[in-house]
Amino acid sequence: MTAPEAGTAHPVIGVLRAGMLLGFGWVVAAGLAWASFGVLWAVLLLFPWLLLQRFFHRAVQRLGEAVTTIAARRDATRAPDEETSC
Repeated sequence: MTAPEAGTAHPVIGVLRAGMLLGFGWVVAAGLAWASFGVLWAVLLLFPWLLLQRFFHRAVQRLGEAVTTIAARRDATRAPDEETSC
């Protein structure tokens, strides 16, 4: 995997932005449902939104942990042997 160039965002940032926009869309839809149909429909829209947010948060957390683990392994293999003497 290559490092992103200076000035370009990591691909994960795009995923996070998309998740935020989708999350905001659910809240707007719940607000419109509340205004048009009442509180019950707003709650019915917000419940799946909360489940999706929880799922999305866990997926991003696992991705972050995996990236950290891979980076640590890569750095460990690049480190020179400290046991060898010159």
